[in-house]
Amino acid sequence: MFQVNGAMIYVDPDGAVLGYEDVFTKIDLCRRHYTAVGLGEGFVDQFIR
Repeated sequence: MFQVNGAMIYVDPDGAVLGYEDVFTKIDLCRRHYTAVGLGEGFVDQFIR
């Protein structure tokens, strides 16, 4: 279980943005994982309130 409040913004030592994660990227990651292991992308919906 994870709870995301805001976004995680990844930067290099000079402050240039390298990437980010937020609740929407985490849900997308879960959907892709559940699809890959055969549970289907909708499996994640049971964990979202």
